[in-house]
Amino acid sequence: MVRLAGLEPARLSAQPPQGCVSANSTITANRRPIYSNHLQKCKCILAKNENNGQNPPQKNRRPYMPETKANALPPQLREQFDKAKQAFDRDNLDYAVTLLENVLKNAPSCYEAREVLRATQVKRHAGKKGFFKKVLGTASSSSSLAKAQIALRTHPEESLAICESILSNNPNSIAAHKTLAQAAVACKFPQTAVLSLEIAHRNLPSDKEIALKLSEALILVGNTPRAEDILKELAAQNPRDPEILQALKDASAKRSLGEGGYEKLAEGSGTFRDVLKDKNEAARLEEREKTTKSKDSLRRLAAECREKLARNPGNPPLLRQLAELYRELGDWEQSLPLFKQLANSEQGADPQIHRILAELKLAQFDAEADRLDPAAPNYQAKRQDVLRRKELCDFENCRSLAERFPTDLSLRLELGRRYLKQGKTTEAIKEFQRAQASAYLKTRAQRLLAQCFCHRGMLDLAERTLQSAVKDKPELDDEKKELLYDLGTVLEKSGKNTEAIEQFKRIYEIDISFKDVADKVDQYYSKL
Repeated sequence: MVRLAGLEPARLSAQPPQGCVSANSTITANRRPIYSNHLQKCKCILAKNENNGQNPPQKNRRPYMPETKANALPPQLREQFDKAKQAFDRDNLDYAVTLLENVLKNAPSCYEAREVLRATQVKRHAGKKGFFKKVLGTASSSSSLAKAQIALRTHPEESLAICESILSNNPNSIAAHKTLAQAAVACKFPQTAVLSLEIAHRNLPSDKEIALKLSEALILVGNTPRAEDILKELAAQNPRDPEILQALKDASAKRSLGEGGYEKLAEGSGTFRDVLKDKNEAARLEEREKTTKSKDSLRRLAAECREKLARNPGNPPLLRQLAELYRELGDWEQSLPLFKQLANSEQGADPQIHRILAELKLAQFDAEADRLDPAAPNYQAKRQDVLRRKELCDFENCRSLAERFPTDLSLRLELGRRYLKQGKTTEAIKEFQRAQASAYLKTRAQRLLAQCFCHRGMLDLAERTLQSAVKDKPELDDEKKELLYDLGTVLEKSGKNTEAIEQFKRIYEIDISFKDVADKVDQYYSKL
C-alpha cells in the first residue's frame, strides 16, 4: 500500500480496494527503485463517498465516474502519464507536474495519476531551499484558495484542479487539502478525499474536525482499530468533549459487533442494512447509533447484551459493550465492576479501559457530594472534604496510569498538568518534556512548558519554547492564536513591548475578538 511517511499503515484486507495502489500494482511494476521509494510517501485508503449535504448535486453536471487506474485512461492521456513517471525518475519534476495536472484536468477520476502527482509535489517541495521555498509555498495561495472554495459550490472538479495547483507549490497546505477533500467528496472520489485528510491530519493532528472526518472514513472502510486510535488520542486531549467521546463509543461498538461490508458502502452500492446479514442486528445497531438515546432504549440494549453475555460468559467485546451501556445510563454501580473485570482481562492492555475506570471512581465522589444535605450546618466543610479527596484520587489515578503505560505520552501530559496545578513545576517540566516526543502532543506540551518556565521566572526559556511552537504551526488556527498570545504576554513581561505587540497584531489581523488583543492593539496605535 502506498503511504505517506510518518503515517500509520491502513489495516485493510490483503487485497487493496479498487483504485488503490499496492506494491505489486502497475504503478511500481518495472520501475526503478527511486520512483517506488518516493511514491511510498503517499497513502491511499477508501473513505466516505457521501457529501453529507454540504455540496448538493448541481444541474447540468455530467455524471461522475468512479475513481480509476491509469490503465483506464485514453491512449493519449496514458502516454502523458507514462512520460510523467519517467520525468519523475529523472528528477524532471516541473515537467512531471505539468503532465500530471493536464491528465487530471481531462480525467479527474484517475486516482493513480493523482497519487503520483502528490508524490511529485512532495519531492519537488523537498528540493526547494530557504527563502525561495517559503515564497513559492505562499505566493498567491490565498486568492487561489478563495477561488477553489467558490468553485466548490458549483464546479467541484474545477475546485480540485485549483487545489492541486496550490499543492504543487505547497503540498502541506492544510487549507488546500481540506478544500480538496470537500471537492473530492462532492465528485464521489473517496480515495482522493482520504488521501488529503490523511496528509492534513499528519500536519495538523490537533484539528478536531479533520480527525473526526478521518475516523469516520476509516470506520466506513472497516479500519476501525486505526479510527479508535485517532479518537483515543483526541479524547485524551479533550476528555470532556461529548462529540469526541460519542464518536469513540460508536467506534468501539462497531468494532465489538464486527461489522462488515464497508467496501460496498464506499462504492455507493449498499447500505448498512444491505451489508449486514442479520436484519435484526442492523436495526439494533441503528438504534445504538442514534445521537440521543432514551433511557428505555439504553436499558433494552443492555438487557439484550446481558442475554448474549449469558450465552457467552466472559466474552470481552460483549462485556465492554454492556459496561459502556451502563456508563451511558449513568449507572456507575453497575458499570464500575464490569470495567474492573475488563481491566483484569485481555483488554487490560488498553489504556482507555483504565481511563474510564478512573472516571467512574471519581464519579463516586460526585455521588457522595450530591447526597450531602445543603441545609446541614457543616455542609460546606463536608463538601470541601469530598472535593479534596476527589482531587487526590484523580492525581493518584493519573500517576498510576502513567506508570502502568509508560509509552502513552498523553498520560505524561495529563500528569504534568496535575503537577502544575499543585505548583510542582519541576515535576511538571519533566513530564511535559517527555510528552514533547509525541508529534501530536508537542504543541500542547510546549505551551505548558512555557507556563512552567514563567512560573519559575525563566522568561527567556519560555520565549524560546513558544517561538519554537509558533514556528512549527503552519496554520493560524485557534491553537496558534493561543501560542501567539502567550508569546506576546511573555515578551511584555520581558519588557520587549515592540516584539510583543507584533504577536498581538498577527491575531488582530484575523480575529479581532480574540481575548483582549483589540484593546492591546488599539492602545498601541493610540500612542503613536
